[in-house]
Amino acid sequence: MITIRIEDIYPGMLIFLRASGMFLVMPVFSGSMIPPPVRIGIAAMIAYLLAPIFGNFGGVPAHWFLLVSEVIHEVLTGLLLGFAVRFLLYALEMAGEIIAVQVGLSLSSNIDPITRNSATPPNTMLQSFGLVLFLVTGAYQYCLVAFARSFEIFPPNAIFDPQSINEVIAASGRVFLLGIQISAPLLAISFLVNMCFSVLGRAAPSLNVFILSFPVQILAGLTVFAMTLGLTVQYILRDMQQLPETMLRFLR
Repeated sequence: MITIRIEDIYPGMLIFLRASGMFLVMPVFSGSMIPPPVRIGIAAMIAYLLAPIFGNFGGVPAHWFLLVSEVIHEVLTGLLLGFAVRFLLYALEMAGEIIAVQVGLSLSSNIDPITRNSATPPNTMLQSFGLVLFLVTGAYQYCLVAFARSFEIFPPNAIFDPQSINEVIAASGRVFLLGIQISAPLLAISFLVNMCFSVLGRAAPSLNVFILSFPVQILAGLTVFAMTLGLTVQYILRDMQQLPETMLRFLR
């Protein structure tokens, strides 16, 4: 008869809870294209692999309140790790919304195949592009390595440092910075197109410059967006390389 002791499965359970919390918000793994049973299986496999390495967490708590506290602790830690990566997609979503407004595509919304929510075409394209880079460059592998290292610097019995909130606020500020950097060329070309048509409207009041500016604004915006796509990739890769470090800074 096989006897399973709670002391044997408790370390793996804590690792599983932290991995599950991370996969709830982490890009790719939190998408609707991965069914929940698959995500649970991946989290269980990670727990099975890491439990022999990081299996000494001080034993099972003697009181149920301490047990619940550790469960909540691990889920919150996983959510923090996931949000450290998710902020990159938030920046791409913000850049896509700005581009859609400036180009004139804000009303042509469709269903995002990843999030199943309504999104504009630039928003959908940038998020899909970011996810492809996240997979192709192997950034998800480094994020999983950072997840494993999180048990070294922040074990289940560690206490959250109040200073960590500063790292979260700084990372949320970089969301706006990256979004503006990606959409800056579109903001500039939109300003130039509007200024030119404003001058044209003064010179020829009989022309309906408001209607005439729409096709020009869309054509100029999409052209500039295509020309600056290489610069957009550099911005995304720069922030993507910092994701593992950002994950660990959230816990220090």
